[in-house]
Amino acid sequence: MEHESQILITIVAAVGFGLIAQVLAHRWRIPAIVLLLISGILLGPDVFHIIEPHELGEGLEILVKLAVAVILFEGALNLRLKTLRHAVAEVRNLVTVGVLVAWGLTSLIAHYIAQLDWPLAILFGALLTVTGPTVVQPLLKRIHVSKRIKTILEGEAILIDPIGAILAVAVLDVVLQLYTNAAIGIWSALWGYFGRLVIGTIVGGAGALILGRMMRVPRLIPPEISNLVALATVWASFGIAESIRSEAGIMSSVAMGLVLQLEAIPGERQLRHFKESLTTLSISVLFVLLAANLSLDSVLSEGYQGILAVLMIMLIARPISVLISTRGTRLNLREKLFISWVGPRGIVAASVASLFAFTLLGIGVDDGERLLALTFLAIVMTVTIQGLSASFVSRLLGVETLEGKKAIIVGAGLFGRTIAKSLNENGRPAVLVDTNHTMVEIAQREGLEAIFGNALEDEVLERTNIEEAETVLAITTNSEVNVLVSQIAHDHFGIRLAYPSLKNPEKGTNEELLKKTAGKLAFGRPIDILKWEYSSGKINSILWLVPENWTNKMISDVLTPHELVPVIRITKRNTEVVHADQIWLPGDKIIFLSNVSNELTEDLLKSLA
Repeated sequence: MEHESQILITIVAAVGFGLIAQVLAHRWRIPAIVLLLISGILLGPDVFHIIEPHELGEGLEILVKLAVAVILFEGALNLRLKTLRHAVAEVRNLVTVGVLVAWGLTSLIAHYIAQLDWPLAILFGALLTVTGPTVVQPLLKRIHVSKRIKTILEGEAILIDPIGAILAVAVLDVVLQLYTNAAIGIWSALWGYFGRLVIGTIVGGAGALILGRMMRVPRLIPPEISNLVALATVWASFGIAESIRSEAGIMSSVAMGLVLQLEAIPGERQLRHFKESLTTLSISVLFVLLAANLSLDSVLSEGYQGILAVLMIMLIARPISVLISTRGTRLNLREKLFISWVGPRGIVAASVASLFAFTLLGIGVDDGERLLALTFLAIVMTVTIQGLSASFVSRLLGVETLEGKKAIIVGAGLFGRTIAKSLNENGRPAVLVDTNHTMVEIAQREGLEAIFGNALEDEVLERTNIEEAETVLAITTNSEVNVLVSQIAHDHFGIRLAYPSLKNPEKGTNEELLKKTAGKLAFGRPIDILKWEYSSGKINSILWLVPENWTNKMISDVLTPHELVPVIRITKRNTEVVHADQIWLPGDKIIFLSNVSNELTEDLLKSLA
């Protein structure tokens, strides 16, 4: 009974404290993995003895595998294949040539710096070839880089997980043969790698096709259990692949997610939300359990040698592998250096290392615990250092930009169409959304991309390919609708740059509500969209250069004439919508909209300067 009680406490505590760590990480804007690892170590046998992973026995290994299947499937499902086409060469090289280079260099560092025996050094090198979408994707949501860089990093993180993990498993087979003095066959080693990739791809692809066909048959699967059927199919494919060849399930999960995208199944958005929630839960529980299962003394015993080894992997092995992989591509040196800096390790490295440690310790290889300790040290250092500094490094290298990032404008009237044209002309593709058929048709005749529909509905925003957007500007004539659209864009689709326009903050929808809904006041001050749409008859667009003697202050504190509305700010790196918290700097270009004559507009701009 005591054993069962401890298992219950372990699972409940892992779930509870894991989710608490996620909430705090979101609130403090730091990588969740850091708090998850700290929670696991503190709650584990080395400190407070609340979580005892060893009580789960072989169940821990099964739990790890099932959770990893969900995590990899969700990552592959969210990788947009259409955008990946624009970075095929870079991603292909990183997951092939880059893996081999990183493997070799990391193995050398592990042997000569961390003092691991050659077999374990080579195994450790294979383990650290993976990065991980569970770390890379949240990191990219916090910084503004070009679509190409984002696509390369996301594509590498998702595809390299099964390639690197299966490589590590194949190397483990050889290492086990070395330690048990068994004969080593080259062909069996090659089959151990490529066989797993082939089997996983076939099984995962077949699972996706079957699931897609089932979900497209009307009334075959009730909507309320369709997500659970999808989950069961993912685990079934994973289990079938594992039964054919151990560890082939990793590839099957990724293949299933990629192929399922092509099936265009109904309710795909709901499936993504469901899988994202499961992934968050899986990551939370796994990291807490695996960290609790880690001996704190083993990590501390690595000392400066372990820290130096990880730093060399970050500062030497990763950059060299990226520079070699991206040679001859369209990337410039600054972009290559930024990609070199972003290589945090995640849950796949942690879970595979934990499974390896069980296996190695089982045959009497004591250094198996060192392998686990070094892997977790690499995870902590890469996630903390690279995760917290990525935004600073992007600015330092000059790769932070909104160029090419889509902007969604809700409201296709004359005011919205004028802004959309200016954005398009300055490198920001814009999509207009409106419930008025006439406005949509006018926009389309003017050569603008426009969609008919209610932006308060998720399905309509999905049709704009909102996952490729960075900005949502809500400028309908209804202030309440504008705030709600901004809230939906932020909460449902992760859009941080959501700007609603307000007509009269003193009545009804006010700036206090904006703060609660994560929106920022568009254009820095309230405006009456209806008045601009119908009273002026014509709206002019004027470019104004911020003078050298301009005093830096927030735009909400700048008194602009009512006849002028600042809508777009253009800097050397970005084209962005003007909002209340923005600060103009000398040399910035500002696009104003005016509803008066050109002569009067010029006079008003002079008074502003």
